[in-house]
Amino acid sequence: MRSVEETLERYAKRLELLHEVDRGMLHARSPAAIAEAALRPLRELLGVPRAIVNLFDLEAGQVEWLAAVGRQRSHVGPGVRYPIVLMGDLEGLRRGEPQRVATAALPDSPHKTALLASGVLHYMAVPMVVGEELIGALSFGGEAADFPPEKIDIAREVAAQLAIAISHARLHERVRRQAEHLEERVKERTAELRAMNEELEAFSYSVSHDLRAPVRAMNGFAHLLLEEHAHGLDAEGRRLLGVVIDNSERMGRLIDDLLAFARLGRGEPARLPCNMTALAREAWEELGAPQRAQLELAQLPSAYADPSLLRQVWANLLSNALKYSAASDPPRIVVSAERVGAELVYRVADNGGGFDMRYYGKLFGVFQRLHADQDIPGTGVGLAIVKRIVERHGGRVWAESKPGAGATFFFTL
Repeated sequence: MRSVEETLERYAKRLELLHEVDRGMLHARSPAAIAEAALRPLRELLGVPRAIVNLFDLEAGQVEWLAAVGRQRSHVGPGVRYPIVLMGDLEGLRRGEPQRVATAALPDSPHKTALLASGVLHYMAVPMVVGEELIGALSFGGEAADFPPEKIDIAREVAAQLAIAISHARLHERVRRQAEHLEERVKERTAELRAMNEELEAFSYSVSHDLRAPVRAMNGFAHLLLEEHAHGLDAEGRRLLGVVIDNSERMGRLIDDLLAFARLGRGEPARLPCNMTALAREAWEELGAPQRAQLELAQLPSAYADPSLLRQVWANLLSNALKYSAASDPPRIVVSAERVGAELVYRVADNGGGFDMRYYGKLFGVFQRLHADQDIPGTGVGLAIVKRIVERHGGRVWAESKPGAGATFFFTL
């Protein structure tokens, strides 16, 4: 009866300590921490002075400690290395067979001397295998050569648990390192792109600024020539001079638009309450639209944005609508807004000639125009400015149209 109780007690203790091994491996993160968490209760369960988790470097023919736990001292982490021959028959380990090693039978070496000096006369190496890969071995021993089946079974079970846990921890570590490397590359690439963008904006600003002076001089001298020497020119000469003036003025407007576009990349937009109805009306009044042009301006919901930049958005969208509906009788522009889900969507619709959606990809690009210059004036920068301002506010802009059926531009903030 007493032997049965002792057996049950040993079995309960075995289950308790194995559960502790499971819990320790579950909460541990690194392979070394997992090994240490498993070895402390295992050494006590096996009743041996020392237990070690060894990782194999098969190419180098070496073994490295991952963790070692003794009665008084422990070692966690790499650093101790020795020949793999100390683990017994390698092919046997690959087949999943534990190896019993008598220290005295090993070839003479500093490692043999160290084992004997520490009182390890006999030890067992239990393979750790994941799939078909031998990743290491769990070794334990002492003075006695007695390794009963029960202890070997316990060691096998723990070795199997350790192999899976260490393999998963290694995989997690590789994924973490790859994620960190990818994040670092993204940061580097973002910094490179930001620097390139700043250089491009500075170049654009510098070129546009330097172009202003000669264009103004060209325009001024052309006006002076026309005013003071027109009598010396025939009709064709005056016409050609008018072409010079018109193109220099257009070039001036283009430079101003380029400067405005370049400035949009500098600094963060302000975040202030914006009366969108008032901003739209001010932009319309500044356009100096002809009396026959009709504006239907609904009461718009307010926004939290940069008022000066939003005024540019309204000015460009209303100017665009007015230009493209100028041939309609009368030009009619409708400004409204509505809430769609979590977004406030503002819209500007006109009754102009519209455009073919096949060419939509060109719509918001710099210098991209869908009509000839002689048909509708413009520099091809206005909608690009709208897009940049809206996107810098975390919003988006898009348009819908059909040829001959007007166009509607939308934006959110």
